Amino acid sequence: MSTARKAISALKWSVAAKLVVQAVSWAGTLVVVRLLSPEDYGLMAKVSVICVIAAAIAELGLGAAIVRWTDLARDDLRKIYGVSLLFSAGLTAAIAAAAPLLAQLFHEPRLAWPIAVASLQIIIGAVAIIPSSLAARDLSYRGLAKVEMAAGTTGIATTLLLALIGAGVWALVLGTLFAALARSTALLVYGECVRPLFSVRGIGEHLRFGLTLVCNRVSYFIVTQSDVLIGSSFLSTTEIGQYSVALQLATLPMAKVMGIINQVGLSALAREQSDPAWVRNGVLRSMRLMALIAFPALWGISAVAPELVHVLFGDNWLPAVPALAILPLIVPIRMLCSVLFTASLALGHRQLDLRNTIINLVLLPAGFFVGAHWGLLGLCAAWLVSVPIAYSFSVPGALRRIGVRMIDLLPECAPPAIAAALMYAAVTAARPALHAQPAILALGALIALGAAVYFAIMALISRRHLISMRSFARAVRGGTPTTA
Repeated sequence: MSTARKAISALKWSVAAKLVVQAVSWAGTLVVVRLLSPEDYGLMAKVSVICVIAAAIAELGLGAAIVRWTDLARDDLRKIYGVSLLFSAGLTAAIAAAAPLLAQLFHEPRLAWPIAVASLQIIIGAVAIIPSSLAARDLSYRGLAKVEMAAGTTGIATTLLLALIGAGVWALVLGTLFAALARSTALLVYGECVRPLFSVRGIGEHLRFGLTLVCNRVSYFIVTQSDVLIGSSFLSTTEIGQYSVALQLATLPMAKVMGIINQVGLSALAREQSDPAWVRNGVLRSMRLMALIAFPALWGISAVAPELVHVLFGDNWLPAVPALAILPLIVPIRMLCSVLFTASLALGHRQLDLRNTIINLVLLPAGFFVGAHWGLLGLCAAWLVSVPIAYSFSVPGALRRIGVRMIDLLPECAPPAIAAALMYAAVTAARPALHAQPAILALGALIALGAAVYFAIMALISRRHLISMRSFARAVRGGTPTTA
């Protein structure tokens, strides 16, 4: 089977898994968010800061190293597994022991036990690194899709049950932990496993690749978590909860879609890195499809933020409306640039990836620090200023490595952005006419209007995008590659 066909098949299963998990997750979340308070979500956001950064360190980039080297020897796999287990176990113990000090860092003594318990995710994830990475390397996403569906369902069921009995933040902590446990258990049972070998002899190149990558990832996660880390010094826990839920909803398409793109794209591009034309065309097709989906979806969320919060979360969450109106505006740009950075990394330019991450590490936290002085809205607005400045330094280098010019991106990205902007204007203009209607009816009417305006404008200014989407959808259904 060709790489393109494998990538399409992998994408199909990944999309199916994400859709099922997300449908179940959000059905449960809509109930959970009404049972828990913004303060509970604020506490969980602070726990996540510690656990996300620690997990990135613990992985040591070894999963990506396994994906990168398709001819890895069996003994090398065993040694990588041994290193991963030892380091993850030590880091889990260190985080648990330091939990009281970390809680003091956030001025929240209530965080000590949640941080200690949540740190178990690190070692739980490490035990399944081999079957997970081997499946990703071989683009065997059918089995991974089933695992993700089972883990997601387990996590949301646990969270919902605990929320119903009044467990507060523990519903979120244990729901995440049980999801990780279900995922690792399924991978160990059904995936390809090896016995660990506790030695580093002969795997120096893999460790160097992984350590370079982990520096990038840790820096990335520090950047992405620095908003909560810095904001916690200026905002209340309740405001952090409102911000985190708005950010979660605003970045949901990015988190899910880019997770698929990074998993499938890294493997597929790494296989075809010797064919620059294939890589270039693949990146441009990805950018075209990404722009067609991302701009209307994210700017649409921003346009209907008041109705969306009222219908989905209830009046208790109405203070989060301004945050949800601001945060999605920058996400399409982040999604599009992420395609470029993934392609550059797949071609082996890990030093460039590190340089770009350092740029973000400097500029984004600085923006959050300045913005947080103006409260919740200032923290949200910092994204709109800091991200374009950071990308102005990092994107040109990625484009050069891939062999794509900035002018090549305009025909792919500009038409969806123009159509989405006009869609936003139409929704905003129509809102006063629906003021007297129930929120759920107003939300449905605004979404229908926005979709109609967007696709009508796209049909007028760039039918090529719609044809590409139709061809891609057919390819996904049939498992065959497309050249649209």
